[in-house]
Amino acid sequence: MPSAAGFVVLVLGVGLGATLNAAAGFGFSLLTVPLMALAVGPKEAVVLSAVMSVGSTGAVAWKSRSSVEAPVAYRLLGGALLGMPVGIVVLSRMAPEPLQILIALAVLASAGVLTLGIRLRRPNGSLDVGVGFVSGMFKTSVGVSGPPIVILLQGRGLAKNAFRATSSTVIVAVNLTSLVLFGVAGQIDRVVLIAAVVSLPALPVGFWLGNRLHERVPEERFRSLVLVMVVLSAGLALYGALLG
Repeated sequence: MPSAAGFVVLVLGVGLGATLNAAAGFGFSLLTVPLMALAVGPKEAVVLSAVMSVGSTGAVAWKSRSSVEAPVAYRLLGGALLGMPVGIVVLSRMAPEPLQILIALAVLASAGVLTLGIRLRRPNGSLDVGVGFVSGMFKTSVGVSGPPIVILLQGRGLAKNAFRATSSTVIVAVNLTSLVLFGVAGQIDRVVLIAAVVSLPALPVGFWLGNRLHERVPEERFRSLVLVMVVLSAGLALYGALLG
């Protein structure tokens, strides 16, 4: 069970992640999973991130649902369904300390790729499925599913609204499916449920604040801020894992 300080880190992390996600359109799991790993442990963090991301990203998806690029979303989800069982095996078999290091490294690598603005050239339907597979595998192993989807959609050159709607819709569906798999695999325990209840009030507060900031601050500035916070969060998790 987390300490009082752990719960504070958890609530602040979820609130900040929801704020940045609503303002910039991505970054919730990238920011919160490393902090959750410090508060409740890496395996619990992967599961908890799926629980909390449904609320954070779901609000964004619902608000922009009319702009979803449906064929791309269906192909991504199809691939994710194939990849998630593979990630569950990794999560179940890996020890906590190496898993926390893997989470931190995956988040740092994702932040680097997003910072460099790497794009896939001429994405096609098969690539959509392949990216979905990687995204699903990442979700159920290290808790981060967004970066492969972001890279693919950037390569497709979607308009701002379609990009945000499609990415958030796919991520919500992946999170919901992963929760079913986590439940079947026995990964949803008492610590995860208590942590979810305690940190739940931070979601609507962060979503409200992020929407207000989104209207007042340029999106590119917030994207830069998200990436800075992600790197700091991953650095703390890596430091904690190596120290432990």
